Amino acid sequence: MRPVLVLAMLLAAALSSGCASRGGPSVIFPTQGDRFFVSGYHPYWAGDVWTEYPFGALDELYVFEIEVGADGTVIAPHGWPDRWTALTAAAAESGVRVTPTVSMHDPVAFEALFEDHVRIDRLIDTVERLMRQDARVSGVHLDIEVFQPVRPGARDGFVAFVAGLRDRLDSLDPNMTLSLFVPAFDDDDVYNERALGRLVDFLVVQGYDLHSAGEETTGPVAGLGGWGRLNWEAVVDRFIEFGVPPRKIVMSIPLFGYEWPSESDRPGARTRGRATIVPLLAPENVLPELPRAFEQAARHGLRRDEVSGTPYYAFRDESGWRQGWFEDAESLRAKYRFVRQRGLGGVAIFPLAYGDAALWADLLAAFAEPRF
Repeated sequence: MRPVLVLAMLLAAALSSGCASRGGPSVIFPTQGDRFFVSGYHPYWAGDVWTEYPFGALDELYVFEIEVGADGTVIAPHGWPDRWTALTAAAAESGVRVTPTVSMHDPVAFEALFEDHVRIDRLIDTVERLMRQDARVSGVHLDIEVFQPVRPGARDGFVAFVAGLRDRLDSLDPNMTLSLFVPAFDDDDVYNERALGRLVDFLVVQGYDLHSAGEETTGPVAGLGGWGRLNWEAVVDRFIEFGVPPRKIVMSIPLFGYEWPSESDRPGARTRGRATIVPLLAPENVLPELPRAFEQAARHGLRRDEVSGTPYYAFRDESGWRQGWFEDAESLRAKYRFVRQRGLGGVAIFPLAYGDAALWADLLAAFAEPRF
């Protein structure tokens, strides 16, 4: 069967299934009910830090990540499912939905996979097997990220895959959810956001890397406003223009920042190389080689960008200036208010391992009240 015909058939089947009405009364869902949806990612490299997670504040937990390759099979399960049995059990016992994250970050593999309908079908089968490995799983989260141009056939094939997976989940259990992480901007036109927004239950929109590790200038990683289009206002407006309902938009919030070597301490200064990731907080056994943003700010002095509301610090070492941009309690609370004011679906915290009890208290307080 021709790929174009396959795409048309899958789209028709999935769009006729009524994604917007999915889920029963017991399902906490961004597009239903009178309160906001709160989710978060547990990264495989964080080990058993999950025992400190705020399950009482979460609706869904994404186990991050299960990597797939060009042939549609798993190439790196990162412990799924056996290593995370206790995690999924604890989450489920707390009423938190558990969702494995299926990921790919290789543009070459993306084209090889999504231009081949046999490999697409194999990937759908692979995802189903992953979900069947733990009875507590309530859906699947896709993190298929590509940041360079791909051929049109691969772009259409990815939509066909999402449509086919949507159909498969519906046949397994109508309460199974399908969510998709999408880049803040898609300048290389890898994704058909209009079609994808209709096929999935909700989009987790990238709310960070507005200034990324390889940026030529320093600046906010997740600023709310200012800095040209590099802000949450522009990102959300972009998806609204695609016809995505506000409640289908879940903004991802970073608990990390970047520390760049820079030419000066001025915001927007040119960088002298790639940034180092700086978790806000993290236990000593999680990425011990990385500096912690809160500790760096306490050591070198906290500054705040008046335009975006983002905190940062700056200092000199033997090589010259360094700037670290990150989030703190004040900027995170502002993001929670933004989500409420724009009437969005909710938030997804990345990663949960870099937070602490004080941040969880703010998160719970921000979304404890109903949206109306």
